[in-house]
Amino acid sequence: MATDTVPTSHPKGFYFLFAGEFAERFSFYGMRAILPLYLSDQMGYGEADGGFYYSIFLGLCYFLPLFGGYIADNFFGKYWTIVGFSLPYVLGQFLVGFENEYLLIASLGLLAMGTGVIKPNISTLMGITYDQMRPGQEKLRTEAFQAFYMSINIGAFLSQVIVPMVRDATGSYLYAFMVPAVFMIVALAIFAAGKPYYGTEQVRVRTPETPEQTVAKLRVLGQVALLFGLVSFFWAVFDQSSYTWVFFAKTYMDRRILGFDLAPDSIQALNPFFIVGIIGGTFLVRYLTRKSGPSTAKGMAPTTKMLIGFLLTALCMGIMSFAAYQVGKPVPAIRITTSDKSIELLIPPAMTASAGSSEQKPEITVQLPESKQDISNGVIAATTGTLKLAADSPVKVSFKDVTIAAASKISFTNGEVELADGKKLYFVDGRLDLEKSRDLFRGDKFEAPGVYEATLKNGRKYQLNDGVLETGLGNKLTFKQGEKLPAFTSKSTDKPKVSIEEGKYLMPEGRITVWWMALAFFVITVAEVLISVTGLELAFVVAPQSMKGFITACWLLTVAVANWFINAPIAGLYTTMKPGDYFLMLMGAGLLVALLFIPVSRRFNRAMDLAKAERDAKEAGTEAV
Repeated sequence: MATDTVPTSHPKGFYFLFAGEFAERFSFYGMRAILPLYLSDQMGYGEADGGFYYSIFLGLCYFLPLFGGYIADNFFGKYWTIVGFSLPYVLGQFLVGFENEYLLIASLGLLAMGTGVIKPNISTLMGITYDQMRPGQEKLRTEAFQAFYMSINIGAFLSQVIVPMVRDATGSYLYAFMVPAVFMIVALAIFAAGKPYYGTEQVRVRTPETPEQTVAKLRVLGQVALLFGLVSFFWAVFDQSSYTWVFFAKTYMDRRILGFDLAPDSIQALNPFFIVGIIGGTFLVRYLTRKSGPSTAKGMAPTTKMLIGFLLTALCMGIMSFAAYQVGKPVPAIRITTSDKSIELLIPPAMTASAGSSEQKPEITVQLPESKQDISNGVIAATTGTLKLAADSPVKVSFKDVTIAAASKISFTNGEVELADGKKLYFVDGRLDLEKSRDLFRGDKFEAPGVYEATLKNGRKYQLNDGVLETGLGNKLTFKQGEKLPAFTSKSTDKPKVSIEEGKYLMPEGRITVWWMALAFFVITVAEVLISVTGLELAFVVAPQSMKGFITACWLLTVAVANWFINAPIAGLYTTMKPGDYFLMLMGAGLLVALLFIPVSRRFNRAMDLAKAERDAKEAGTEAV
């Protein structure tokens, strides 16, 4: 078909693919945005284990594209692979918000399988559609992929703003996870509706590789292996922004910006926001400064762009380190929480100096009647006890039915917390008893005198004798006289409890502005554009046509390597090191990677020059014949 007879408009299938990809990426990034805090806080894994499990999950999401490309090419085709694996994807989105450890593992497995298998096939299907319906229209196809990339980042930006807002407004992770689930259903419906407008595929089992093909593949792999290895470090630093930066923002940053209080995990939306701005701005500048006729000007060498990207990656961590060294010192605190997350109290603890150091640490000391103690297998069970706080502490804690599982953690089922003004919070059967604690909830806002910080779970309703009390954002209270709630029946087999453990609290005056993190996000986003886009393009240039898909799969694998072999092993360091030291460590590693990239880039450039010379010689020989 001659190029001039081919339509110059986008095929109808493009619009279905664009809208479907927007909804799917909204779903994925919305779920991913709140997952680290869900693991660390709501599921109780803490920042160290939460970061570890999050890294394992993220690595799996970027490892499974290898599997997705294989089964699509050999068995089901792109379309039916996407539809088939969207179903477990939807199921995983619905299940992840139910606070059950077994459901969590199953749902994360379904989510990783769904997004991993789908990821390499949508863009490939779009390429097939343009090759068949718009042959020769390379500029049109390029515009389509640029719009496709923008749809990914617009979806990511909106979801990373909206999903944390839903969680904070409803007080429920379950409701927040339902938003991505609904968008995934929308994505599947849009994609399926576009089937008549996509390119057609012929699925056939590939023939075994010849020895020559195997040698060629190993040769290309050797050319890109070191390059991809260094790129893995970039992704390791980049993915830190989705969990350690979130933990840092939660504890150390004043997140009020332009009059709004940002959720710590919604700050991630700055990355796709900057991506859209940078790429859109670049296109606009090119359009406004374009010249008629061919241009002979040479741009910056691709490997130079990547080197600048690695230096910016190190600079980004330097910014985070500098910001972290500006924060005040957190004070030790005793953290009291209920297993249903209805309330969290951070109270001044007793203080003790560690051996050989003047540094003060929190001390949890329980006073128990000796005659009531029953020591069994290192666990002390008693009927009554009191928590020994600082002598001048305005807060007093006493409890019954206590279990001490470790020196730093205590659990009890019944007890009370007396505040500075003499009013008391009562806990009965492991839950906050609002009726008995009524004196604290007669106004329109809950405050706890003498406590560092007190937080009620937003959106929780409590039945009182004369009505229903509902909690809102910022500990605001609403009382509805005479209302009745349905009888509550717990389906959980775990007995509710109240926990006391060591914690830390940073006074508001010791926190730093979130604008520091905004600057870091801008720098890492520029680095992403320079490294990710340029690196993949370079790999495509050096790979023969028959290996383009294989190289794409290897490129996605760099993200899996980054999370499995870098982020997961160091996840626990963030909680044991000072944040400034942790980020400084990553900055030093970034500078080392930039230094290593210099000889790697030279080797890669030589390989590209050799490949070009071979192609030119082959073309010259063909013309001579």
